[in-house]
Amino acid sequence: MSRNYSYPPRRSGGGWQWAIIGAILGFACAAVIAFLGIIFGVINLTGTNIAFGATNTPTIITATPPPATNTVPPTEFVLPSPTAGVAVVAAPTASPTIPPTVQTLPTASPTTFPSPAPLTSAQAVVGEPDTLLLDLVQPSELLAVAGGQFVMGTTAAEVNTAVEFCVSEGARCTPAMGEDAFPQHNVTLSAFQMERTEVTYSQFLAFMNYLQQQRGSANVHRNGCFGQPCMLTNLESQTSSVQYDSISYDVLDVIANLPVTEVTWFGARAYCEAIGRRLPTEAEWERAARGDDGRIYPWGPLWDPALASTSSQVEGVTIGKVDINAYPLGGSPYGVLNMAGNVSEWVSDWYDARFYGRPEAIAPDPVGPPSGTTRVIRGGSWDARPFFARTIHRQEANPAEGTPFIGFRCAADAPTAPTGNAQGTSLLPGAVGTPDPALLGAATTIATVDAAPTLPPRIPSATPPAARPQASPTLAGTLDPGG
Repeated sequence: MSRNYSYPPRRSGGGWQWAIIGAILGFACAAVIAFLGIIFGVINLTGTNIAFGATNTPTIITATPPPATNTVPPTEFVLPSPTAGVAVVAAPTASPTIPPTVQTLPTASPTTFPSPAPLTSAQAVVGEPDTLLLDLVQPSELLAVAGGQFVMGTTAAEVNTAVEFCVSEGARCTPAMGEDAFPQHNVTLSAFQMERTEVTYSQFLAFMNYLQQQRGSANVHRNGCFGQPCMLTNLESQTSSVQYDSISYDVLDVIANLPVTEVTWFGARAYCEAIGRRLPTEAEWERAARGDDGRIYPWGPLWDPALASTSSQVEGVTIGKVDINAYPLGGSPYGVLNMAGNVSEWVSDWYDARFYGRPEAIAPDPVGPPSGTTRVIRGGSWDARPFFARTIHRQEANPAEGTPFIGFRCAADAPTAPTGNAQGTSLLPGAVGTPDPALLGAATTIATVDAAPTLPPRIPSATPPAARPQASPTLAGTLDPGG
């Protein structure tokens, strides 16, 4: 039997097989082409090019910041006088300068704003006050401060010690904050008088009501002190405790004996001159606070939280303003109270961060720079750390602004000169409805760049004494009867 190794015979009718194979190959090729088209952007299933076309800009959605927390305005209330016997907290010994890198709770540290144009100086004129006004105000007792020489200013070692103590309490203090009190220098002053206590709401509002009655118009607090604001009321400031209804100025009886605040430098000067006194110079203020034995605080070299109202209080004592007669054991060598803490105090001088290094600083009875943009404040406040309550510490503020932290007290010359001759009872220093051209003008010198103001600038103001104020038989001006 033989085998057949030849090819199988050809069959008819096989074309349909090739058709199926071709269809499959064609579909596969189309699928590959379509896939490649999608990848390279030739074909776009969404109607927008994926590549080689315009790129969509991504939108970043961020979280909405939480609303700012409203600051609670300071509430004024009477605090009982602390008792003696609290242990004294000694300041640390001098140490190297501490870099300002400590982050702590904010203190009443200065904030820089654009400076208004500097102003020139003018002499304060003090005359015989109206006896009716004196009866209404009942001015604070004047204490004698001896004349003579004392050391004014501080040293780098003392500032570094104060900074270290401040930082140890968790506050933000830097050596730069004390540099404007360099260098130490000898100052000779004539004898003068300083009010024992800070001016109260009761006293200042008696002056404001008298001033409004004399002018016969409302809103004298807005321009009645040398044509400038005297103070802020509840109409202008949420933190002001002074209520005004276009008829009278008033506060609650419970705070009437607290030191007045939110009073401008112009209001402070007008009040003092109206009662026959004046604002103290910066040198007089420091002399009355530290005496002639170089005290860092009015009571001595060491900080004691039981002797002053600052933000560094003994446990259980509420921080805030206190009665002007509080802390009797914290008085200065001359018996002047609350020259550390409670409220900072206006003095008459313009502020210049470099004034202590100028020849005028060592002249007898210095009165500060001849011009400037801000005025000196002294003594720290209830809202500040002991660093700011040192007798040598200097700060500054816009004279046309009032804050919840600044008050004042008056001074007077020693009672050796004649008191003057009154010329009627309708005259009040500073009680003018429009600025006195004699008190305003452009400065002839540019304020130092270090004298940055701490408060928003206002209209250029009246100017400080060009020489130490002396008693005068005349008054500064007459009342403006206009509205």
